[in-house]
Amino acid sequence: MQLTVESLLENQTRPLLAPGLSATERMSRASDWGAYPLVKLAAKKYSTELNTPEHFVRMLLLIEDKRFLVHPGVDPIAIIRALTFNARGGVMQGASTVAQQLYNIRREKRKLPRRGLMYKVRQSLWALSCSDVNRKSALLSEYVNTVYWGRSYHGLDQAAKGYFNATRSSLDAAQSFFLAERIAAPNAISPQRILNLIERGPVRNSLEQGRATVFDVAVLYRRVYGRGGSIWSILGK
Repeated sequence: MQLTVESLLENQTRPLLAPGLSATERMSRASDWGAYPLVKLAAKKYSTELNTPEHFVRMLLLIEDKRFLVHPGVDPIAIIRALTFNARGGVMQGASTVAQQLYNIRREKRKLPRRGLMYKVRQSLWALSCSDVNRKSALLSEYVNTVYWGRSYHGLDQAAKGYFNATRSSLDAAQSFFLAERIAAPNAISPQRILNLIERGPVRNSLEQGRATVFDVAVLYRRVYGRGGSIWSILGK
C-alpha cells in the first residue's frame, strides 16, 4: 500500500480491536491505551520540573518509556511485548527504559562498548539499583539533559535551539514529536517508523491535544531535512 497522509488517516480510524488488526497490533494498541493514563499523569508531575510543556513529556514517554511512572527501572511488560513481536518476525524492537538508556549514556561518556548478553544484564541491574535510590524526576532530568538528539546536539536545550531556534519551554506538539522520535536513531531517518508512531492512538491524541496535525509534522520534517527528502515524499501532499 502506498504510504500517504490519506492512507495514514484512514488507518487511524480503525478501532482498537478491529477485525483487520493482527494479534500483535491488537496487543500493541491495548498496551498503548492501557499505559496512556500513566503517561499523562507523569507529564503533569514532571513537566514543571523539566521546564517543558506537558505534551513534550507525553511524547517522550509514549515513545521511549510509557510505564516510566510505575516500573522499578526495568519494564517487564515491554520486554515480553518486544520478545513476542520479534519472535513473530516483525521489525526488531527494544525494551530499554529511561534508566537503562541512562546507563548507556554514562558508558558512552567513558567510551565503553555496548553489546552482548552480559552487557544487558549489567544494564538492567544498574537501572534497578539506580531507580531504587534516585527520584524518578532526577533520572528523567538527567536523561533529557544528556541524551543525544542528532547533529551533535546533546541535551534538550541544544536540540531545541539547533533544530528549531526554540527553547525547551516553547516546544510545540509537532516539535515534541520530532525530538522524541529522533532519540532511537538520531542520525538516520525512517519514514516507516515515523508513520508507525503517528498511527499509535495516544501519540495521535497527544498531537491533537497540542493542536498539531500530521501535516504539521510533515512540514516540520521538510523544514529540517529539506523539501526533496523522503519524509516529505511520504508524509507530504
